[in-house]
Amino acid sequence: MIIILISKKDLLKETGISYGQLYRWKREKLIPEEWFIKQPSFTGQETFFPKTKMLNRIKAIQELKNKYSLEELAKILSPEVAKRNFTTDDLAIIEEIKANLIPAFVKVFNKNNFRYIEVLLMIAISDFKDELDLSISQIIDLTNGIKDYSEKIKSTGYMFVIFNNNNEYLGAIYKAQAEIFVDKRVSIVKNINLDDISSNIKLKYRKSFNFKFDDEVEQNSEIKNMVYSY
Repeated sequence: MIIILISKKDLLKETGISYGQLYRWKREKLIPEEWFIKQPSFTGQETFFPKTKMLNRIKAIQELKNKYSLEELAKILSPEVAKRNFTTDDLAIIEEIKANLIPAFVKVFNKNNFRYIEVLLMIAISDFKDELDLSISQIIDLTNGIKDYSEKIKSTGYMFVIFNNNNEYLGAIYKAQAEIFVDKRVSIVKNINLDDISSNIKLKYRKSFNFKFDDEVEQNSEIKNMVYSY
């Protein structure tokens, strides 16, 4: 998988932002430090960025910075996995998860409460089903193939890739900045950025039914523990 890079000079020119804005957003953790990639050049060293991810992130910041404080934006765009669990009732409210797929996800995961990363995978798979009109059994097979890896994922900075091997759909999850080389006998059908899904979900459902993310959950847990200890 080839990651297309853009130089700092070209990035500033294409987006219209200043050098100062770029590094302020880095300090405010709106742009991950690992996206600043140093590479040798004839002048010594030059900074490059993953082009698509960087352009999407800057567009999001520009659109949202007047609606949210930089601190709030940092939480929304954070790759950290939300600490709360999601019930089947929660899943039903998330429009991006197809209602007819929820029983299949419950069956595969064999539970009624789901981690945030599992919810993101469900959204990705739901989107994929729409594109290729997969059957429920194909969705179950695909979900079953990747479900165990969700336990190991501690941030949303991953890509979810779907392969086609003779009409059998297989999944793989890898770090967003990693380069992967795929067997030529399989074709990549879809490459989904979990970070992008996460940002959209955090924005859309942050207040709709009291979703709590990141440190907000920890604070609420501490309050509950204090109440219960009396």
